[in-house]
Amino acid sequence: MQKHVRICAVLFFAFFTVVFINSATLDVSANTCRSISECRELQRATRDNIADLVDQENELGIDLAQLQEEISQLRVELSALLESIDILESEISDLTNRIFELSDKIELNIILYDETNERIDYLLDEVSQRMRITQRRINTNDIFSALVEAQSIVDFVRVSREINRIANRDADFMNELNSLIKLQQQILLELQEMTEELEEIRYARRASVAMLEIEQEYLESVEYELVGREFLLQDTLDALYAERVSEESRLAALLQAEEILSRTPAPPTTAPGGPTAQAPTTPQIPNESGLAHPMPGARVSSEFGNRWGGWHAGIDVEIFANPRTPVLSAAAGTVITSNFNNSMGWYVIISHNINGQRVDTLYGHLRYQGAAVGSVVYQGQQIGIKGSTGFSTGPHLHFEVHPGGFSWNSGVNPRDWIAF
Repeated sequence: MQKHVRICAVLFFAFFTVVFINSATLDVSANTCRSISECRELQRATRDNIADLVDQENELGIDLAQLQEEISQLRVELSALLESIDILESEISDLTNRIFELSDKIELNIILYDETNERIDYLLDEVSQRMRITQRRINTNDIFSALVEAQSIVDFVRVSREINRIANRDADFMNELNSLIKLQQQILLELQEMTEELEEIRYARRASVAMLEIEQEYLESVEYELVGREFLLQDTLDALYAERVSEESRLAALLQAEEILSRTPAPPTTAPGGPTAQAPTTPQIPNESGLAHPMPGARVSSEFGNRWGGWHAGIDVEIFANPRTPVLSAAAGTVITSNFNNSMGWYVIISHNINGQRVDTLYGHLRYQGAAVGSVVYQGQQIGIKGSTGFSTGPHLHFEVHPGGFSWNSGVNPRDWIAF
């Protein structure tokens, strides 16, 4: 049987990440980069990691195939072994039945033996009586007297014949007696030999079954170990596959981030405002950071940081006098998300190229958003109207800043970028 070599397997654990891209959301925040050069460097590292994972998958696939072949061969051996055990057990059953049959014959022959003993006793008695009669006649010269006293030749012949008949009958009795004794001995000897032979065969079969069952137990333990290793290898292979899919998703996100950065104009590019529902009362002036106030003239109603037992990842601003205050893009950039959720309501995320670095800004609780995903906007261009959608205490703008790319609750204090 083929010797099995234990494989040292190392489990790789990875989270499975899927990036959804549709007309409503373009989410590249899970894997991001701040510049085109950084994107390309991360892409190279990710491709190398994917290639390494593919190599590991191929190696594990070969090991798994070899292991499955061993398991298949082992199961063939087990099947043949079980078939041999079934054959031996069937033979043992047949031998047991034959022994039972011989036992019945022995019982019958014991009866015959008893009957033969009775016949032997009878014959011995007859022979003894005749021997006594013959001896008596010989001692008293009865035979001679019977012959002398014969009246005629015919009578003489009759007496002679009677004497011969008695002698012949005695001889027949002795012959029958000897035959019966020999028959008894032969029957008992044959039965004893057959019984001993069958017992030896049955014992040998049982010993063979015991040896096969030991081998069966060993093969089953080997099979259990191999199946365990198969599960381990399969789990490792699945983990590698999940990690590779995650890396491929990351690579796709990095490629998308590079594409966004490459087509996002760098500030301080400005445009004549774009379509606006209502011009802001206070002009938008860019800060040194490159970002400008998204709602000029508004006051801060809630600061960045801990709030109501939770974390407020942005800053809230509002203008009470104008319920339709326009919300402006803080810088030139590309719209990557335009969506709705129960907490943020209608919100827009714009990705900017600030001095070669990626910075994303979020605008939440909008009543109306007029920025399409994938579109390029300019600094000061209206992207929506302040509102109170989602979880909100009144009309206002929730504004977040995310250097390096957006992810939930990872924003920095907008005051570090804009003078509110």
